[in-house]
Amino acid sequence: MKNYFKGTSFLDLLFNILLLFFAMFILSYTQIRIEESKANLKTKAEFVITLTWDSNNIDDVDLWIRDPLDNVMFFRKLHIGMMHLDRDDRGKANDTITLPNGTTVVCPINQEIATIRGIVPGEWIINIHMYNKKDTKPANVEVKMVKLNPTFTEIFTKRLVMAKSKEEITIARFTMTISGEVIGMLELHYEMVKDELVAAGYLSQEERGGAGI
Repeated sequence: MKNYFKGTSFLDLLFNILLLFFAMFILSYTQIRIEESKANLKTKAEFVITLTWDSNNIDDVDLWIRDPLDNVMFFRKLHIGMMHLDRDDRGKANDTITLPNGTTVVCPINQEIATIRGIVPGEWIINIHMYNKKDTKPANVEVKMVKLNPTFTEIFTKRLVMAKSKEEITIARFTMTISGEVIGMLELHYEMVKDELVAAGYLSQEERGGAGI
């Protein structure tokens, strides 16, 4: 009987040691996966810019970004240069989708998200444009820019009110250094929307005339 109990104690100790090693392996593997996820995040984007306005608002507000190579990202050019726009949010107009069973899903959040996937030194310009003012109330707009690497850093957050159709506002003009730093932040107005919309065929003849074209 004594030998039986000694053997049982040894097996219990061995089992606990194995269990400890297994737990340590799981923790180590989890940490590796977390580090891999961080590394993947680094490679996918350097900066994120978000444009948000009132939920359930029916206005169509657009985010525009010009890089130092004269590439302009907007709803007609969702992917250009190192820039990517997730979607063209047209206010309440495209907030509802119909599922195969006929039911609908509504997302009342109005937001456009752009990413800058690489470092392009030179002057960058971020504008917002009230493409179509349909709501009777002014739109409360927020534009935020964050830097993801090497650590999460907020570059700016700006809030403003837009009440006029076709209004274009320069949110930020800044210089991106070769190391990815953002310096020389300005708000000097730069008009980029009209020329791009004319080139894309989005302006009416009346609006073309008003643009002096």
